[in-house]
Amino acid sequence: MLDKKDFVCLQPFEFTEFFDYKTYMCCPNWLPHDLGDPNKIAEIWNSELANNIRESMLDGSYKYCIESRCPKLTGLKEGKSEGFITKEEFLRDKELYDYPVPKSVKFNFDQSCNLQCPTCRIEKINYEGELRDRTELILENIETHLAENLEHIECTGSGDPFFSRTFRKWMMKFDPSIYPNLKSIHLHTNGTLWNESNWSRMGRISKFIKSAEISVDAATRETYSITRLGGNWDDIQTNLRFIATIPTIEYLTLSFVVQDTNYKEMEMFYKMTEEIFDDTHINWMVFYNRVVNWGTFSESVFKIKDVGNPEHPEYKNMVELYKKLPLANNIRHNLTII
Repeated sequence: MLDKKDFVCLQPFEFTEFFDYKTYMCCPNWLPHDLGDPNKIAEIWNSELANNIRESMLDGSYKYCIESRCPKLTGLKEGKSEGFITKEEFLRDKELYDYPVPKSVKFNFDQSCNLQCPTCRIEKINYEGELRDRTELILENIETHLAENLEHIECTGSGDPFFSRTFRKWMMKFDPSIYPNLKSIHLHTNGTLWNESNWSRMGRISKFIKSAEISVDAATRETYSITRLGGNWDDIQTNLRFIATIPTIEYLTLSFVVQDTNYKEMEMFYKMTEEIFDDTHINWMVFYNRVVNWGTFSESVFKIKDVGNPEHPEYKNMVELYKKLPLANNIRHNLTII
């Protein structure tokens, strides 16, 4: 176990996550403190709350974080320091992390998606009218005020970048001259529309897309039909094999939201991912993510879904199955493993 007081997470020093009306310095499931309107980033980036969050990284308290949900803090307990630098290193080079604006952003301001996954939403969402106008405005403000300094972009954790009209257009008409310091783009997608045909339309953005996270949540056709409503098992299998051939992709995470309907497939999921990606150029990883109630479940139903809860009747079985996974460096989780 590593002591969190000896390490600094750089996330709130360099990263911002933009939602429709809110702004965070990390995933809100892990650091749930809203800085404010995403169209006022110049004001909120150095607000009192933002600076207090940064200070909590330096004093080692991490008091604004939900430690049990953060895979980085969970990793420290397992002796893994991925995502951190030592406090000594930070203090020695502190001026390097004094960014006037974020150098890394995540586009979470469009929830449009072609799937209707129960853990995420109760109906299919497709932004039109005023909602789409606002996504266009936020993107315009990012390109006006932040793009020149951005080194990394993530798109998107709120919907699917290949389905969203705003994000799809942005990818297809991407102008590198607006982002002179950009080094990489990370896609977060369900993968169902990431096929060879759509990829061929990406043009100038494709060389920047060096990493991705693909949410699958199943290792069998039957379970996929439950966890990924609207998805097609044959399509995702074909697309994963196509993605494995894309030369610019350096890092790939396959994510699996652990719940009552799929937890028995954790080992199968790892083996499936291994079979597709192990002999490729891609550094791949599997992330077992404890289910969160984003308002889609009643309290009683969520108690059934949340098999990661130590009080769940199937919790011990889930832990035993998790422990059957290989002791590999390419596995991350935010589960409570007792």
